[in-house]
Amino acid sequence: MEATLVLVLLLTFLVAGMTFALVMGYRGIEESRALPAARREATPSVADAVMIPGFFAAAGSRGNRPADLAFDEALLARLDQHVRAEHATVAQFVHYPSVDSLYRQSGSSLHVH
Repeated sequence: MEATLVLVLLLTFLVAGMTFALVMGYRGIEESRALPAARREATPSVADAVMIPGFFAAAGSRGNRPADLAFDEALLARLDQHVRAEHATVAQFVHYPSVDSLYRQSGSSLHVH
């Protein structure tokens, strides 16, 4: 009786293992077939690039005006000033933690009027 039970359990594990190996092999084959198709869909084609307006425009065709550059430089300087003020406020909180320093404003505002 015990030998029969051991034989049934052995055969059950054998069949389950073979089924598992077959399913995993089939899954690997299907994934390898889907991989090239996914690569083809992910790579942009020339037709996609043509649809983007100005994609092939020359770099100097729009021309950067000095006013644009001045505004960009002023905006970058303002952002840099704000980040430095926030960094100083955080450093002060790290060195001297308190509830007041946690909620203290840095004195720098990014609102442009």
